[in-house]
Amino acid sequence: MRKLLSPALLLLSLVFFYPQPGSAQSAAAPVPPTEISAGLGSCSALITVTGADSKPIYNAKVTTRIRYGFMGAKKLDLETYTSVGGQVKIVGLPEIPKKPVYIYVSKDEMVETVEFKPDVHCKATLDVQLK
Repeated sequence: MRKLLSPALLLLSLVFFYPQPGSAQSAAAPVPPTEISAGLGSCSALITVTGADSKPIYNAKVTTRIRYGFMGAKKLDLETYTSVGGQVKIVGLPEIPKKPVYIYVSKDEMVETVEFKPDVHCKATLDVQLK
């Protein structure tokens, strides 16, 4: 004798095990940028790294040195790598740095330098093209 599923159990099995339309076939969600914090202020820099073909570069090295404290005697070195979307977000940057903040981006033999000026634009978006 075969036992049939009750209507309620059948409905639950359809809800939990039947794939929903668009759930697995939807477009990939945007990849958030890699984020690193200096913890020294409220400014930030979103850096997008692309190649000569304007495609995002994954795993490009991003470094910077921030000087702070009395006469800029203290220094903080930050280093991270870009996300799959070619982005890095550096948060917690000081509003008024003691010395200029240069951000170095490198991948293989390619190197670019950009200057972050928080006194001009505290929430900066920087585009770097490695050639």
